[in-house]
Amino acid sequence: MYFGGSGARMPAIRLAVMVWCLFAGAAGVSWSACRENGPGREGEGGSVPASGWIQAMAFLSGTTEAEEMDSHTAEQFMSLLRHPLRINYSTRSRLTESGLFSPYQTASLTDYISRNGDVLSVAELAAVDGFGREYAAALAYFVSFESAALPGYSSSARRRLLNSLTLRSGFRQKENERHDCSYALRYCLDLSGKAELGFVAKSGYGAGHFPPEVTSFSLAFYGRGRVGKIVAGDFNARFGQGLALWSGFSMGGLSAPESYSRRPSGISPYRSYSGEGSFRGLAADFSFGRFILSSFIAAEGLREVFAGKIPGEGLSFIPAVNMGYYGRNGQVSLTCYAQTAPVSAASAGNPLADLKCSADIRWNIRGTDFFSEVAVDGISLAVAALAGTRFPIGEHLTMAVSARYYPAGYSALRSGAVRSGTKCTNEYGLSASGAFAAGEYVPIAGKTGFGSSVVRHRGVFGIDASHAPAPRFGTDGPSSQMKVRLDYDCRVSPHLELSFRISERIRTWGERCKTDLRADVKYASGIFSLVSRLSAVRCRGTGLLAYLEGGCRKGVLTLYLRGGLFRVDNWDDRIYVYERDAPGNFNVPAYYGRGFWTAMTAGVKCSRSCRAYLRASYLDYPWQTPGTEEKKPGKAELKLQVVLDF
Repeated sequence: MYFGGSGARMPAIRLAVMVWCLFAGAAGVSWSACRENGPGREGEGGSVPASGWIQAMAFLSGTTEAEEMDSHTAEQFMSLLRHPLRINYSTRSRLTESGLFSPYQTASLTDYISRNGDVLSVAELAAVDGFGREYAAALAYFVSFESAALPGYSSSARRRLLNSLTLRSGFRQKENERHDCSYALRYCLDLSGKAELGFVAKSGYGAGHFPPEVTSFSLAFYGRGRVGKIVAGDFNARFGQGLALWSGFSMGGLSAPESYSRRPSGISPYRSYSGEGSFRGLAADFSFGRFILSSFIAAEGLREVFAGKIPGEGLSFIPAVNMGYYGRNGQVSLTCYAQTAPVSAASAGNPLADLKCSADIRWNIRGTDFFSEVAVDGISLAVAALAGTRFPIGEHLTMAVSARYYPAGYSALRSGAVRSGTKCTNEYGLSASGAFAAGEYVPIAGKTGFGSSVVRHRGVFGIDASHAPAPRFGTDGPSSQMKVRLDYDCRVSPHLELSFRISERIRTWGERCKTDLRADVKYASGIFSLVSRLSAVRCRGTGLLAYLEGGCRKGVLTLYLRGGLFRVDNWDDRIYVYERDAPGNFNVPAYYGRGFWTAMTAGVKCSRSCRAYLRASYLDYPWQTPGTEEKKPGKAELKLQVVLDF
């Protein structure tokens, strides 16, 4: 098979994609938004439409859009979309590990249920201390209010067995190259919330098919007494504000007030396809009233030993402990962890590769959040710190400010920086952000019940200034950077919404200035929707991108169709776009070059326990980028996924 080029034969997959796109475009087919658990989950007041879950996911993660999320967080939300968290049956440990609640919200929710009985609606959840209307409306996509108790009483544990199997395969053909394929498998067994078994295997394009490129497994036991959970296998560990110990990373930075203070999930089973950022070993947490003790022992390099890539002498061990107090008004905790040198190097006089101790606090006083963490590097004795506050100003404005001090001598080996481009070292920074709302409430077409209307004018603005005292990013001296950003959404009518963004980045190295402009027009009628976007980036040159996406959600079938053009001549002007994909797949490619793309994504609910998804896409570069010797190769891709729930 051959691609593109004059006189080249067109492969079947490319022909199928183009014929489908022409047919769907001529027929005016469009697709709103695909939920993993079908066209819409029944909630308060009727069917909850699918179009809002992406915005809810971004809001709960402290970002303003999907492009700013990391893959692990997105996959976690998508898993909760299919299997919502049963908040009336969940223990404090499960509520915290979900990442949906801060420790303050977890304590407030558990206290409310113990005193007043089960939470039975989104409106009731909004009335619980620490939640509110907007937060509860966003949570509605990811939690269940299932209850077996009379009003005013709490539900006891209810037996429920869940088997979930996801099978995914991908086929890709690049111009003048041999076709390639990928696959992924995810299995989860949930025994009535008392135990959970998870297994993930994945091989991407260009990787060998067996053994899989990435494997991950975990076995978790949950208790209702002193024992919160015990996890064996792969797990996350996120404590405090991320200064000492935080697995994974963040893409978006400090983009909204909600992102300034983090929600530590403690120890939680690892369920991502990426296989990055997690620990492998044994972990547990124990509850003593309002105190929770978390500890684990992990081995760095254990995956490579299992795969036969390194000998056992290459292992290093990571013991850690966290002791925290979690009250209705906040939390205080202490974290200590160490990492030994590899076994083969331990006898050379360097027994420790890393050692950290930190103290953190997050407290709420009359609606104002205060948060801080101080950490000490036990090897260099460098001290790092961060502090901030988030507070309301009136009814329609929320502000957040923070400061961070990361000396160059502080090791950030296990820290979680506020954005993926930096680490918790060699940086001093100040940030401020605000979220505002104004105007009357406007209903959203196709949505009923609590959260079915939004304020007409909404937006987020922020500024972040940072300074690096030591060389980094290829510089030979100190460097500085400042970012300014404004996002604005206007709900014109129940069917129409306009969104705009403008951001500016100024730095003292490389390309000094970068301007990012974006405008979205969104139309939704409840069944049909249409979204268009125009993006422009000015840095080394000028990058332009535009796309049009439409869709339909009818019965058991959901469908997306997107087509776009881009003209980006320099890598520094690249434009990231969130691409809809099958559930559990987080797809944010960077567009660079001169070309076009089209993609069709469909989902069908075959039965109560089976759902199937298909995504077909084609990307081509018919126009050669100036300064390049050869035209970039186009590619066609087909993805198939089946989800079985028993």
